[in-house]
Amino acid sequence: MGIVGGLDVHRSQVTFDYADDATGEVVTGQVGGTRVELAEWLGRFGGRGDVRLAFEGCTGWRYVAEELTAVGVEAHMAEPADTALLRGTKKRAKTDRADARHLRVLLADDRIPESWIPPAHVIEARVLGRLYERMLRDRREWKQRVHAQLFQQGAPAVADLTSETGRRQLAEASLSVAGHRLVTESMGIIDELTSRLDGLRSDLVLIGRTEPGARAVQALWGVGPLLGPIIWAEMGDTRRFRSSTQAVRYTGLDITVSRYRQILWIGVGWLGGVP
Repeated sequence: MGIVGGLDVHRSQVTFDYADDATGEVVTGQVGGTRVELAEWLGRFGGRGDVRLAFEGCTGWRYVAEELTAVGVEAHMAEPADTALLRGTKKRAKTDRADARHLRVLLADDRIPESWIPPAHVIEARVLGRLYERMLRDRREWKQRVHAQLFQQGAPAVADLTSETGRRQLAEASLSVAGHRLVTESMGIIDELTSRLDGLRSDLVLIGRTEPGARAVQALWGVGPLLGPIIWAEMGDTRRFRSSTQAVRYTGLDITVSRYRQILWIGVGWLGGVP
């Protein structure tokens, strides 16, 4: 007995659909899509220990899970793709209320495709790791712009843009006015990203040296105090996996056969072949 419900989370609002087993009453509606508004609405469940609510693991799930836990509600995060699959093939209108009701029915029937809800310290490490990766990618793209501009204007290639020799070669390169401007601005952005990456790297290394799970991952060959916390944070609770193969594929250390075939087909397409 108790309350079972579903929450469909969007940026502007959260749609709810919950049922009280004791009375049989079903309540639906919407609440604003901010932490404060959700917390105020959840106040109606404060003190009760028999409330279960489900939501999909899409953008916004973090604050929803945190607020549910704060008032003692049992939170269930559903895997989006599997949740959609459980709707079946029958054609029906897809609305926020229908999605919330679908989650409520799955939870009541104990059919929710559960996703692991990481604790706060793991989520924080994930955010730092993903930010670090994104900034690395941005810096690489700015370097590629500089190399492309040198090639476009017939200037000699520069092996290491950020070295003392590389900067001197860039300054002496025969480029147009706009070309020099592009190189100057790009190198400024590269230097700024490098400085910020150094700070992020220090924070991640500290996590890698202090978190037991992150230290354990470093027992693997080639994994150090920087890569360790990133893998640890992304992997999460390894008890979710039924085999080591699942864990390896989840963290991106290996690719599945089907994924390899997909990459091969794409490669054949790029080469002008017919799969």
